[in-house]
Amino acid sequence: MRYRAIYLLFYFLLAVASHLTAGAQDTKLVNDSLYSGNLKEMRHIEVLFPEEYKQGSPEKYEVLYCLEGISDFVRLEYNMLKGEGFIPRLVLVGINDTWNNGVNNRDRDFTPTHVYGETGSADKMLQFVKNELLPYVEQHYPVQHTGNTLYGGSLSGLFAVYTFLKEPGLFTSFIAVDPSLWWDNFYPDQLAASVFARSAPLNNTLWLAGREGSAFQAMGIAGMDSLLANAAPVGLRWKRRLYDNETHFTTQFKGLWDGLKFSYSGFYASQGGYPTSREISIKPRRGLIIKDRPFLLTCFNLADSPYIRYTTDGTEPTEASPSFTGENTRISLDKTSVVRFKSFCIRPQYDKIDSAFFTLSPEFVPANLPKGFVAGGLSYRYYQGDWDTLPVLTNKIPQRSGKITGGNGLDIFSPAEGYALAMDGYIYIPQSGYYIFGLGGSHFRAWVGDQQVLGNHIGRFGESFMVPLQKGYYPLRIEYLHVKNGNTPAPLYLTAAGGDDFQVPPAMLYHRP
Repeated sequence: MRYRAIYLLFYFLLAVASHLTAGAQDTKLVNDSLYSGNLKEMRHIEVLFPEEYKQGSPEKYEVLYCLEGISDFVRLEYNMLKGEGFIPRLVLVGINDTWNNGVNNRDRDFTPTHVYGETGSADKMLQFVKNELLPYVEQHYPVQHTGNTLYGGSLSGLFAVYTFLKEPGLFTSFIAVDPSLWWDNFYPDQLAASVFARSAPLNNTLWLAGREGSAFQAMGIAGMDSLLANAAPVGLRWKRRLYDNETHFTTQFKGLWDGLKFSYSGFYASQGGYPTSREISIKPRRGLIIKDRPFLLTCFNLADSPYIRYTTDGTEPTEASPSFTGENTRISLDKTSVVRFKSFCIRPQYDKIDSAFFTLSPEFVPANLPKGFVAGGLSYRYYQGDWDTLPVLTNKIPQRSGKITGGNGLDIFSPAEGYALAMDGYIYIPQSGYYIFGLGGSHFRAWVGDQQVLGNHIGRFGESFMVPLQKGYYPLRIEYLHVKNGNTPAPLYLTAAGGDDFQVPPAMLYHRP
């Protein structure tokens, strides 16, 4: 429980930091306005650029259009979801309310029919969005024409649903949180029934969020949910979620969070930890296998099972191909094979394809530990020099030699020097099975016995390689290059396939004193 408390405290502080950081980034926030001929008034908008945006960059972003401005919680949730890789970098556009004689015009702008006062101008508002706002934003800001999202809650959630029913092609995704679908005796239900009866196939997502209990009926979400369940247009991906023990206002927090994640479902899986990695995070990517002896493939992407599919014959996966079942999937191969993976994002432009390569091999046979070898680390030879790539070390004379303890103990060497290392000895494997060897960095080679297991793929940052090993001792050799003033070389990691990585401890490594 103590660790869980620390974990929750960390994320609370992270949220506060993200919020404060967002507030300090007003240089990324532009206040703008345009005159609407449809509404006969000036309309003020806010445009918030991603933190990573650089003026003059050719990159164009998808847009989250916020019907009631960019509130603090919208900014906070966007920053956290982007930072954790659930959604891409977006431009946020806030459409601010207008006031006449102290009266907020939400009732006027977001309602589709006249019920009282000045209500019923949703069609004018829709024409403003379609013919004035969207073209203006595209002309003046680095945004894309497609792939955008419309978000609203309460009355603006009603307008988001109305826009979906009338003009689904304006946006890729629609997020409506506790929308006021009760309007005018549940008029949206009547409109939806008519639209769905004659709708062409769509390519949209629709997210509806509401509250458990009587509010589900009272807000009109139940009727729309039933219509969607029975007659949703082909191609529409939609979801309804109800929250327990929330108010109309607190539902906005959860609804937008989950709505954005749904609108980009599979994005994280397809990016593997965006923005630091652009891969499907599969381990191992290479290795030796025993015919028909199963091994575990591990996927580190969040929610991998719904989105990542694979094949074992090298063909491109389809959505009918097998999926990852949880974090680990057991694979059995009877020949040298290419296993291909594809993550299917709800937005196909973010689909990602990757591959792993496995070679049929006999099981490695352990060696006898030579007399005089003792546990506690590996022997090393140190070669000083300024190299750009790891040289052949067998024909070079080392400047010094010794023993490396404490895992690999690589911090004993000065980072201010350029050098190469050759480390030799034996590794003890306590139980037969598949083992994955791993190293970080980009300048290394490693052998188990006569088999080079790491360093075959120059330029790749970090590698893993799986080997079938029996219980016993195996010759081990590791070579590193350290570039002057660079990072300390990474220690050797080992994984029993499907288990957790661990830094190889000195007790598993043997050397001649």
